[in-house]
Order: sequence, then C-alpha cells, then structure tokens
Amino acid sequence: MSLALVDSFTLDGVDARRVWVEADIRKGLPAFAVVGLADKSVREARERVRAAIVNSGFVFPQDRITVNLAPAHLRKIGPGFDLPLALAVLAASGQLTPDELAGCAVIGELSLTGEVRAVRGALAVAEGVRRHGLARVLLPRARAAEAALVPEIEVIGVEHLQEAVETLRGEREPAPIPGVVAAATAPLEEPDLSDVRGHNGLVPALEVAAAGGHNLFLHGPPGTGKTMLARRLPSLLPPMTSHEAIEVTRLHSIAGLHDGNLVQRRPFRSPHHTISASGLVGGGGQPNPGEATLAHHGVLFLDELSEFARPALEALRQPLEDGQVTIVRAQRVMAFPTRVTLVAASNPCPCGLGDAACHCSAADLARHQRRLSGPLLDRIDVSVTVGRPSAAALRGQAAPASEVVRERIVAARERQTARLAGTGLTCNAQLTARLLRDLSRATVEAHSALYALHDRNRLSARGHGRILRVARTLADLAGCDAVRPDHIHQAAALRLDDQSISLAA
Repeated sequence: MSLALVDSFTLDGVDARRVWVEADIRKGLPAFAVVGLADKSVREARERVRAAIVNSGFVFPQDRITVNLAPAHLRKIGPGFDLPLALAVLAASGQLTPDELAGCAVIGELSLTGEVRAVRGALAVAEGVRRHGLARVLLPRARAAEAALVPEIEVIGVEHLQEAVETLRGEREPAPIPGVVAAATAPLEEPDLSDVRGHNGLVPALEVAAAGGHNLFLHGPPGTGKTMLARRLPSLLPPMTSHEAIEVTRLHSIAGLHDGNLVQRRPFRSPHHTISASGLVGGGGQPNPGEATLAHHGVLFLDELSEFARPALEALRQPLEDGQVTIVRAQRVMAFPTRVTLVAASNPCPCGLGDAACHCSAADLARHQRRLSGPLLDRIDVSVTVGRPSAAALRGQAAPASEVVRERIVAARERQTARLAGTGLTCNAQLTARLLRDLSRATVEAHSALYALHDRNRLSARGHGRILRVARTLADLAGCDAVRPDHIHQAAALRLDDQSISLAA
C-alpha cells in the first residue's frame, strides 16, 4: 500500500479554495476511482491522466487506485485537477517522493500526450497559495506570468508532464517566467470624446459622472448619440491603480476572458437586453460572475434600458447600492464585487420620437414607463436628455479631447482619495450615509438649499443623499473645499434633468 498527498486549489465563486489530492494504491483488480464530490469533468480526468502518464514515459500502476479530493463537502469543478491527479499517482507509485512535492500547489489540465494546458483562475490560485503559506505553485507556463503577479511565492511554469516531474526532482531548472505584458501597452484605441459633435452641453454631465463614479442615465430619441456618448465614458476615467488592475485581472481570469496579461484598461461591458438576471448579476447552478462583476472598476452600459427584462433590472438594484452581489446556494455564500459606473440609455417612448411627432397612445407611454424600474432609476445620480443637435451644432461644435477632460477628472479623484483615506472607498458615489454626513463639508446655506429642494421636488431620502454626493463631486471639480448652494442646485439639475433648478434662488 502506498499513499501520496498533493496540494491543489479549486475556484469557488471569485476565490480559490484549497484542496488536498490524496492518492492510495493497493493490490487488487485494476481500477481508478476519484471520490470527494467531483463533477463530471474531474471524473473524466481519469482517462486523461492514464493516457498522459503512459505517453510521457512513466508507468501507470496496474493496481487499485483511489484518489480522494478533500474537503469532501466542497464541489470540485473543472479540468485543473488533471496535473495534481497525475503527480499524486506518480508519487503514490514511487516515481516521485513526498519531499519533492512538499509545499508545492499544483493546477493544470493534461492532454492525452502529457501536454499541460492553460486553466482559468491562475491569479486567484496564486493568491490562495500565498494565503495558505505554501512556498511554490506549479502550473501551465501559459499562465505563469499571471501567477507571478503575486509576490512572495515561487512560480514554476511547465509545458509537459515530463517537464513537471523532472523539475520537481531537481533534474531540470525551472524555465524563466516571462515578464507580464500590460494589455494597455499597445496604442490606445478607445473612442475619444473629440469624436462627439453637437453635444458640448452634455460634456459636463459625463465629466461629473466620471469624476465621482456616479451612475448616468441618457434618454432621448434614437440616433441622437446616446450610445456614442456612453462608449466614450471609459476614456474619461482615471487609470486603474495596481491593486485595481490585479483585481480586474483576477476576475477576468476566473471568467476565462483574458490571455494571461495584466488588464490595465477599465472594463466596459455592454450586455444585450435579452440577458437573464443571473447573467447580469451572477448566479446559476454553479455560480459564476455576471456582467456587473466583469465590469468591476469600470462601466456597465445598459442600452435600450426599457427592453431589459424586469427581473434582471430588479436584481441589479442591490448590487448597485452595496457594491457587491451575494449569491446563496445550498448553504454556500459567495460575494461577487460590483463596483461599477452604470450608464443606461433609453428612448423617451416606444416609437422613439418623444416630441410632437410621437404617435404613441397614453397606454403605450404608461407601459413604457412601467418597464423602466423606478427603484433602479432612483439609484441613478445624473440624468440628461440627449436631443437632436441642429445642423449648425453638428458643423461647429466639437467636444474637447478625452485627455483634456480626464486631467480635471484625475485632479478631482485625487481630492477624493485624500479625503477618503482610510475608509476603503475611492470616490464620492461610494460614500455611505454616515461618511456623507461627516465628509461632505457642506455649508449651512447648502443644506438649506437641499432641504428646500427636498420639499419642493418630493425627493426620496436616497435622492436627497445622491444630490449631496453629486454636489460634493462638483465642488471637487471646482477645487472647492466646501459644498456651496450653487453646487447643490447644479447637482439637482443633473439628477432631475431640470436646468431651471440651477437658476433657483
């Protein structure tokens, strides 16, 4: 009888959970059993492991092999257990020693020839290796640079099962890890704000949304430029910090959406309106991140908002408020981060004209309004009407370049970072009610103006706070330490889409 133990990891939501691969070989009829709540893809690994071991020049034991994946209550998913299974069998059969595997976590998929193929979530696994105090991680070379983003651990990248065994034995030096390639080193190809014509009056709304991380609602007839404006918002956002870049890379790696390079551009996700609630916020039988999580630290754009299914929009309400969505499945609780800037766009009515030429009936208009979730719209800070620009405006009005506007936004974000130091927050839109009271620095006159607007426009308590958050952003853009009444009026005009408010006494 021979026993062997190999450390590995499995993805559980957006985290990596440690798994112990225990192999037992004893005399008996030849058999290969995998136990420990393994899904079909893991059970199928038996045939891949058998062929890979033989085709790599090693001996596959003709005895009774039992492999246990512990802890037994955690479901094991995906082909990433192929390589640890193979090394556990080789160790249990005496072709590797326990000392050679000590302190080393292993993940990787195997082909029938023994080639080690890339798997999802290498960065999350590397973080788990460091968190559990392991010294090394052995994984596919195609994902070695991604794992090397995590300091304090040794990363060993291999391309073949034979190479993995020889490296663990000390017969071969580990191959050098290629330097991680930043996805933004290529020339920037993001749409630029200077492409916009005839909508110079809307640039301040985009600037405020980008500066404070505020949600934005664009409504107006089709063809007026709503989508064009929304797609240029990412070009106004400040560059991601190293922590944000690693977090976004980890999420995209888990979802299998990137090639192993560091993601440095803020995500922009634009799901189709037929998306389900689980596709938008995450979920499913085996919960996976949704579009809101894939847009973390970036922009989530919902075009044709009224066409989205009501359950999908309602499911988005709590993630927008809390910055995360909590999925509960069979006594398992998973939290997916959703710190996004939401941009929604919609036509004013079913026919899209929204003016004197509109042919929609009162029933059509009421039905259209019902499709727009009121509670969701109440979580949107900035609302603007995108009208049809005149021919003169199209010919003569060119918006400033994104770089020019971004400089002001970066300066405003730096003020917010200094003010929010120690809170774990990054922008005004994330302020809790208590922090808003403590850090808004609104004058007595500003509060009086806000209370007057509250009564006049029948604001909700949430709307009251969101106007104050936008006013704080306007003050940051203006370089003001205190929020003044004019900032309150401007913020109310942006939220309520009523420019007459900014002129109110």
